[in-house]
Amino acid sequence: MAEEQREQQTEETQEKGKKKKKIILLVLLWLLILLLLIVAGTTYYYLFHHGKTENNTIKEVKVVKNKTIEKPKPPPELKELAQPGIFINLGDFIVNLADPDVQRFAKVSITIEVVNEKVQNEVNQYMPAIKDAIVDLISSKYYKDIKTPEGRERLKIEILKRLNALLPDGGVKAVYFTSFVVQTM
Repeated sequence: MAEEQREQQTEETQEKGKKKKKIILLVLLWLLILLLLIVAGTTYYYLFHHGKTENNTIKEVKVVKNKTIEKPKPPPELKELAQPGIFINLGDFIVNLADPDVQRFAKVSITIEVVNEKVQNEVNQYMPAIKDAIVDLISSKYYKDIKTPEGRERLKIEILKRLNALLPDGGVKAVYFTSFVVQTM
């Protein structure tokens, strides 16, 4: 009789264990489904609705109580940046690179784009300082810094920042390399 009670208790314990496992599996399944829904909803929101609110959408013309209100004009400096600028050829720069192990030099032709004639006059006035800054910057570079397109793009950005710092009002929009050659001696 004692054995029958033990067997019965063992069977009941096993049944309770199976029920607990089923409950745990169901809870985990529901949590997984909930997590997937949260991820899907968040992804949908960021892909399709992020930043689209009624207040920050731009409308060209808005009619309010029979009055037409036009979109405000952008500030003049933004308007100038959107229009094509004036191109100024700075000439060729032949510069030794900073590589210590081998003698290398770079020949770079540079053209800059400025926003207006005022900046063009300032560039002509500051031309010696501009050329000096460019020679100093390029001669401080190693071949490994400028051999890739990304490296040359970084050099353009550095030149742009230097030129805008030199000029009283800035105004240089872009720097262009019309030729770029590096030679090892």
